[in-house]
Amino acid sequence: MSPSQFSMYTPTPPEDGDDGDVEPVYGLGPADDPGFFASIRTRTHLGQWRMTAVVLILGPALILAVSPLIVQEGDSKLGVVPAWVPWLPPVLAALAAAFLGPRLPRPLPPGLGRAEATRLAVVQARQGTLVLFALTEGVILCGLPLAMVARDEWIFVLAFVLGYPQLIWNLLPTAGTVERVRRRLEAGGAESHLWSGLLAPLPVPVPDEDDDPEP
Repeated sequence: MSPSQFSMYTPTPPEDGDDGDVEPVYGLGPADDPGFFASIRTRTHLGQWRMTAVVLILGPALILAVSPLIVQEGDSKLGVVPAWVPWLPPVLAALAAAFLGPRLPRPLPPGLGRAEATRLAVVQARQGTLVLFALTEGVILCGLPLAMVARDEWIFVLAFVLGYPQLIWNLLPTAGTVERVRRRLEAGGAESHLWSGLLAPLPVPVPDEDDDPEP
């Protein structure tokens, strides 16, 4: 079975000349992007990334829609705690996400071979996206239990307003987002060939021999 395309671990980079599960055509760039929705219909790493991002972005909006049914009305359960306390964690979480967002993903180390750099660029782009998703999703979701305890749904609305724009900015892989990621990867002087890797076709899964039906 082929590994998950959005794995959280960093696989051992291939030797130069071995692209692993990435088979890029080098020299591609933003001009070769078929478009956001058109790429989703293609079996490429970029199309898969964009489809995953769309699904992940819809989740918080659905939670916001049902939050009036989750947060009960009544007196706060926080007792003598000052009223501003439950409003503070979403603000701090949003500031942390805004601080860390421009620093992800990490730059590629210089001196990599072309194939190795391409493979590692795609992996680190995925990992950086998942970390940013966790950070910005955390901004939103931390507001829900606080709203339930304080019995004030406006706390969750605040968390949503602070977190959702960051979620879209960091997670939605538009051409501009991919370019920002490419520049971060190349900040150390390495050439990432990110567009070539993302526009490469996904590997065809090879079924395990154990899964073959008995004759």
